[in-house]
Amino acid sequence: MSKKNPNIGHLFLIIVVLTWGANYGIVKSAFQDFSPVLFGALRFTLSGLLVLLITWRWEKGISIQKRDLHKVAWIGALGIGVYQVLWSVGLNITSASNSALILSTTPLMGAIYVHLIDKEPIRKSHYLFMAISLLGVMLVILKPTASLRFSLDTLGGDLLTLIAAFCAAVFLSVWSKPLLKIYSPLRLMGYCMMIGSIVLWLAVPFLGTGSSLNKVGATSWWALGYAIFLPGIIGYVSYYGGIERLGVTRSMVYLYLIPLWAILFNHLWMGEQIFPQQILGGLLILLGVHGALRRT
Repeated sequence: MSKKNPNIGHLFLIIVVLTWGANYGIVKSAFQDFSPVLFGALRFTLSGLLVLLITWRWEKGISIQKRDLHKVAWIGALGIGVYQVLWSVGLNITSASNSALILSTTPLMGAIYVHLIDKEPIRKSHYLFMAISLLGVMLVILKPTASLRFSLDTLGGDLLTLIAAFCAAVFLSVWSKPLLKIYSPLRLMGYCMMIGSIVLWLAVPFLGTGSSLNKVGATSWWALGYAIFLPGIIGYVSYYGGIERLGVTRSMVYLYLIPLWAILFNHLWMGEQIFPQQILGGLLILLGVHGALRRT
């Protein structure tokens, strides 16, 4: 783990929660004009270019050592590009509730991976508090109006979403940790975004659903701008800043707070109703996150 100030790492991850949680409600409206894959391709191309430009101005260089290029390529291609493709295709053939619930297992997957593969010791109490947070997420997602249905009809989408969660947990998060000892979060994320965008552009002809840019409304362009600058540049770079200072398992615990902030933001921004069980779920999330952070 980095010896840099851990409090800055917590601040970075709070920024991640605030930007990524608000992202769902704002970006959702843009999918009326953009296909999710085209939206992602535009978003990560522009975010990546801007991050590398900032890196070049700030660090006076953007080079990556040849020995690390293949590692960075795998992280960008699988952790961003393939993740986005699998998530969008999976969502198309399963329910939104199924998708959200499956993706909420990402922190647990990351913890299990570093425990079994990287041999990083993780206490049983940490798993317990992560399970409490996951239960809280279930209560937040499965509000009375939501539909959760696992069947043969949704099996394909559910499996694709599960693989997407694995890509986010392992490739975007765990595999980045050693590289963050060499490169800044800005430099590493800039390359990962650009590589991920290449995968997304390759998928656009097959999954772009004939989107026409000249018919995109002003609101959708605004949502794209938001996704590029806040959850894109600031959010993703902050996530790597958190991993750099706090490690993978502590950083990923913060992801449980995203659904909680998402419902609060959507309530304030769009007037969506908050149900009593979601309040209970939010309290369980806070309890679980607090307990997990204290035990790592």
